[in-house]
Amino acid sequence: MNSLPVNEKVLIVEDDEIQRTILIEFFKSLGYEVDFATDGQSGFEKALAEKPDIILLDVYLPLKNGIEVLEEIREAPGMEYAIVVMMSADTSEDTTVLGLLKKADEFVYKPVRTTELALKLRHLVDRKNNRVALDEMNRKLRAEKEILSHYFSDDIVAKIVANQDQSKMTGENLVASILFFDIRNFTSISENIKPNLVADLLNLIFTDVMDLILSHEGSVNKLIGDAILATFGCPFNTEKDAYNAVKCALAISSTIDFFNKVKPTYLENDIKIGIGITTGEVFAGNIGSYRRMEYTVIGDIVNTASRLQNLTKKAGVNILIDGATRNAVKDIVKCRKVTVKGIRGKKQDVEIFSLDALVEEHAGVKEDDDLTYF
Repeated sequence: MNSLPVNEKVLIVEDDEIQRTILIEFFKSLGYEVDFATDGQSGFEKALAEKPDIILLDVYLPLKNGIEVLEEIREAPGMEYAIVVMMSADTSEDTTVLGLLKKADEFVYKPVRTTELALKLRHLVDRKNNRVALDEMNRKLRAEKEILSHYFSDDIVAKIVANQDQSKMTGENLVASILFFDIRNFTSISENIKPNLVADLLNLIFTDVMDLILSHEGSVNKLIGDAILATFGCPFNTEKDAYNAVKCALAISSTIDFFNKVKPTYLENDIKIGIGITTGEVFAGNIGSYRRMEYTVIGDIVNTASRLQNLTKKAGVNILIDGATRNAVKDIVKCRKVTVKGIRGKKQDVEIFSLDALVEEHAGVKEDDDLTYF
């Protein structure tokens, strides 16, 4: 007879000595570690203590019947993968159906035919191993989704998980919008409050800002001290990426205004922010080595978004966007042109606009009025 697939422990719960002896010898001949119990109560206690791979459980037992033991096993922690085979000399359909309804893996009739039992157990062990493998895959998938959910919105996470084209994560050039958020003068703020309060402050602000990024179909690419680099359109771009980015920026600005009205007592001054948004081609993908990989974005517009954020303080506004972003959303936003002599590190001029409002929220600012020269 071919041996069963490898398992280590078998527990036989049987009060009939002859049947019990036959089963014990059968499993020992296959190399299994075998234990037994002669009543339902001790059988359940041994099952909890030993965590056997296979349990052969008689229906009619002293102290506690097999059906009751089966129910308790199925509810016990750590027993979810135990293979439970019910045994009985009662061949009535009601007994068999009841055992299966209580989640027995199989039902055999006494006297047990060991050849038949071996074939059924082979199938059950294979099914168990497949279930364990599937559960492990699902566990890893849930863990990966949990990690991804910190950086990507739910719909993007679903696309990443479902996507079969691995190049989306390993790297590709695509058109996206980049949003760079920064808290102004955070160094001076940190000098005046205790370090734990600095951490609390960042957590308060970042929670709201990151929630807004994710709810506007964006992704949190990096946390850089008191700054956040967010992307809209990575790793899946859409026609609404620029719109989502500017709408998100305006929502962040409004949220910070509200935050200042209810700010913690340890803050003497209001929180000021700067946001820069650019649109164009970037490389989005994994960068690093086998020791550490990071999904990131690289491109000129990433650096430009950071530069625009820096310019918001001089311009006296919260949000600056480049010409490409403005052109992508010009029919739905109101903005004013900002003229500068040049952006540090940039040889080519960049059109810059102050983002003031969505069209439906506009309160009298004329589009394209010059704002500031500096």
